[in-house]
Amino acid sequence: MAEKEEKPSKQKKVMEESETMKLQASDNPGMSLVSSLLNGKYYLPWSRSIRIALGAKMKLDFINGKSQRPNKDSDEYEQWVRNDCMVTSWILNSISKEIVESFLYVNSARELWTELETHFGEGNGPLVYQIQREIASASQENPSISAYYAKLKRLWDELACHKPIP
Repeated sequence: MAEKEEKPSKQKKVMEESETMKLQASDNPGMSLVSSLLNGKYYLPWSRSIRIALGAKMKLDFINGKSQRPNKDSDEYEQWVRNDCMVTSWILNSISKEIVESFLYVNSARELWTELETHFGEGNGPLVYQIQREIASASQENPSISAYYAKLKRLWDELACHKPIP
């Protein structure tokens, strides 16, 4: 009985790997996967949006390190490179023009993602300070209390993601 349970999981893994390498007719390198471009602020919401979009396209493995570059003589090499270039292009198209040039010369989607995490991700002291200042200076400019609370909640959530838990 255990053998029967293993076969579907092996088949599922093979199917998922083949799906990861497929590009759809609507996929093109000029696409931007998210509506808001990364401009140096609000990295966490931006990165979450990118991860959601890449997950929907079954391309998360290209940024999380699970999809490794095959050997150049491998049958999968060209297809992997094409997919990796597509993911890299989508991410670059989701970064503002003011900062994208700093990331143009990476060698893979994974390397680009790692560079972005290093620059804008957790542990970024100046960004933590900036968020704290935004919270301290927040005022209810909008007559709606719910809009004011939503703004503060977003800042609190972002700050919580940046500050390590003791």
